[in-house]
Amino acid sequence: MIEIFLYFVCTLSECHTERLHVTPAAMAVASCESGDGWNYGTYDFTARSITDDGGAWQFNDKTALWLTGRDHAETWEPATQYAAFVQLWDDGRGWRHWTASRPCWGRWLVIDETGAAVWNPSAAP
Repeated sequence: MIEIFLYFVCTLSECHTERLHVTPAAMAVASCESGDGWNYGTYDFTARSITDDGGAWQFNDKTALWLTGRDHAETWEPATQYAAFVQLWDDGRGWRHWTASRPCWGRWLVIDETGAAVWNPSAAP
């Protein structure tokens, strides 16, 4: 798991850092979907594309509504975005939801003999 320090959350005079633990595969897909598309570990939870996809993993509004009952994934808490990714990713078996960005994340992930996307052992995060 990779730990991402997200942001400060403050209540009255007390603040703390929110953290999110994500898989290396999730970080690879986010780097291609909302990051700079080249550097592993880049992402933007507030990204909105011109094709109306939103969030770090770029959920389209119809998929977002189906998953959570809310559209505009870029307005969701990061943990909600990640939970939606995990649900669709299905341990790598749901990689086809991100087929358009496969040429990018394929530098870090490979499709194994079972048809699941898994970490490429020769790739370094």
